Amino acid sequence: MKKIAFASIILLAIAACQSPKEKALVDIKNLEANDSIFSPQQVEKIKGAYLDFANKYPDDELAPEFLFKAGQRCNVTADHEKAIGIFEQVIEKYPKHKIAEEALFLQGYIYENSLQDYDKAKTTYTSFIEKYPNSELVEDAKFSIQNLGKTPEQIFEEMNKNNSSVAGKP
Repeated sequence: MKKIAFASIILLAIAACQSPKEKALVDIKNLEANDSIFSPQQVEKIKGAYLDFANKYPDDELAPEFLFKAGQRCNVTADHEKAIGIFEQVIEKYPKHKIAEEALFLQGYIYENSLQDYDKAKTTYTSFIEKYPNSELVEDAKFSIQNLGKTPEQIFEEMNKNNSSVAGKP
């Protein structure tokens, strides 16, 4: 019994020695281990943990990634406007971080697919192409601009029509 009590005291002492930042990272790691899109409560908890960390430690190298992940969780829970706002924070606060590129593209994607705001989608995709001309996502942005507002069936039909005319078929 004394060994268990001693071990508990040691673990408590170690936990007490953790900085608030280290504790936040441990909490996030534990939440990520249990993260599931099937549990709205869990998604809200981890989204909150990501935002808290990014707000408390904006200069930490993980802050832009945690903000981005929080934006993704907002999108999953259909809080699209909040997702766009969080992605905007990533773009403004961390413009040179690789994740800013993805955040800008995802803003366009949300405008297009979730909010059906095709004008904002086009503006966002165009801004993305101008800002990141060498991105792997440029062709996707161009394709999206060409097909804004079209149904998958319309896109497929146009692709078939174009393939037929390229092959010399009427």
